[in-house]
Amino acid sequence: MKNESILEGLERKYHSTTIRFFIRSLLVNSLLMLIPLLLIGLYSIFRTTNESTSEAEKKASVILNQADDILETFYTHVDNAYLFFASNPRVTLQLKKAFDEKSLTLDSIKSVENISLNFQNLIYTDGYLRNIYVYYKNDYSRIFVPLSSKLISFPPDKEKDVLNSYGHAGEEDVWMEFSDDPLLYTEYRTPSLLVYRKLYRRTTDIQNGLVIFSFSADKLKSELSGLLEFPDQKLFLMDASSRLVWPSTEEFPEDDLLDLAAQMASLPATSPADAVNLDYKSYTATYLPSPRSYGFSYLLLTPRNEIYRTAISLTSMYIIITLAAIAVACMIAFFKTRHDYKYLDKIISVFSTPDTAVNQIRQPKKGSSSPFEYILFNVIRLFIEQDYLKMQDSEKAAKLQLSKMQALQHQINPHFLHNTLNNIYWESVKLTGSENRCSQMISYLSAIMRYSLSDPQDNVKIQEEINYLKKYLEIMKLRYTDRFDVDFSLAPDCSIYPVKKMILQPLVENAIYHGIKEKKEKGLISISIHRKKDRIYFTIYDTGRGIPADQLASIRAGLKETSRNSNQHIGLANTNSRLVLSYGEGSVLHMNSRCGKFTVIWFSIPVPDQT
Repeated sequence: MKNESILEGLERKYHSTTIRFFIRSLLVNSLLMLIPLLLIGLYSIFRTTNESTSEAEKKASVILNQADDILETFYTHVDNAYLFFASNPRVTLQLKKAFDEKSLTLDSIKSVENISLNFQNLIYTDGYLRNIYVYYKNDYSRIFVPLSSKLISFPPDKEKDVLNSYGHAGEEDVWMEFSDDPLLYTEYRTPSLLVYRKLYRRTTDIQNGLVIFSFSADKLKSELSGLLEFPDQKLFLMDASSRLVWPSTEEFPEDDLLDLAAQMASLPATSPADAVNLDYKSYTATYLPSPRSYGFSYLLLTPRNEIYRTAISLTSMYIIITLAAIAVACMIAFFKTRHDYKYLDKIISVFSTPDTAVNQIRQPKKGSSSPFEYILFNVIRLFIEQDYLKMQDSEKAAKLQLSKMQALQHQINPHFLHNTLNNIYWESVKLTGSENRCSQMISYLSAIMRYSLSDPQDNVKIQEEINYLKKYLEIMKLRYTDRFDVDFSLAPDCSIYPVKKMILQPLVENAIYHGIKEKKEKGLISISIHRKKDRIYFTIYDTGRGIPADQLASIRAGLKETSRNSNQHIGLANTNSRLVLSYGEGSVLHMNSRCGKFTVIWFSIPVPDQT
């Protein structure tokens, strides 16, 4: 009756338990896949974003400095012209005389022609410069044009423009403006950049003239546009009076651009870039005041979606991979639950009719991958040998069976995880074109998972254990950059002897987490393996923070106990238990430490008879 009640209880809970195990298996599989995926993904995206930001700032600085170099040549021409007139008062007097004559004398004509030669070579050799004009206030509407080697009269409306420029208000000695109309009607109607420079009487602050340089706006626009890296990147030029000189734009309000330039000018020199939103779009604004004293400045707007295109693509890829991993985890949980509960149905059916169970179950074939077949066969054999014991044992077996199936629900398919990590490794390499820190970490993690998911009771050669330990330490060194160095000392005659798998990793992990990580200075982890007589000695030494004497005594006492209730240093307790169970009491862990100086752990195992 008792057995029948147990079976009825199992059947009642079957469906609810199936759903519960499916959800638990799904969560476990998802977390085991998503945690490393998310960590690697977030690190990759964060690093790519920082690199993109840094690279964009460098490129923006180069663009602005190259633009300033182009305009620097314009300023140089203007300054040279000013120095020419300032250092040659005779030239100024000759030109003033020619401007004031109603009809030019032969001497004035020759003087104008000689002065023109000084400017014509500059006009012919400079690709940007189209013409130069010199104006002194006169009653005959004249302006000096060196390219034609004469004084030319211009219409009244143009004279008004020149007079307005001559009387330009403010403290500016140099200013510029873009114009679609030529200064004289005899010139071609093409856009030009006009740079004005006031001329003064020698040794005084009284203005007596004006020199105007006309540069090709189309060539300047083409040259500046060639500096830009992205299609929607914008470059603006402001003068000392906070006016937008170039280019005129309908895409952004001029007041918004000038306010932005003023805001950028107030930032520290160490923060030349800032994120802004204009016309519902996000840009990175970079500002550069011209090194010249004329007060000109440059503003560069770079679309943020262009700067972070690689990071956005990387984020999209990781989202797709994450969704795919969740879908695969659902499939694994579904098929695993269905597969495991197929055997549970069979067990319930067999327990319901134990007398005929021998006809239902056959001895499993050698090499069968399912543990349920072996369990079921042995349970039925016990039922046949002893009826009473068989019934009681079946109750225990049912509980044990459920417990084992619960454990199996939490296992991860190592082949799937290994393949997934390899896929992520190649995707990471593909993004950067070569191996990087992210792909190295994935490669090491894949090797460690493949090594650790097999039976931990297996024996491996000491050299294999060391190779695995090196991969683990490479990951730790990537995580704790420049926090510690590692030194391996392996006697050549010890490398071929077998040792329990993963016997050293918990000790090294303990050295990192409880020693090196807690100390600000860079530390050292030394791993030494040597043979002395009939035993092999393993020593792990670290220069971490050390352990206080009272805590060290507590740990030593805890290693002597058969069980531990605390989670502190549980890796040491487990390793100590494995050593005692595998090699005897002579292989217990020994530990010594000095607070703030070092910690050393060592143990020894007997030399095996066969390698």
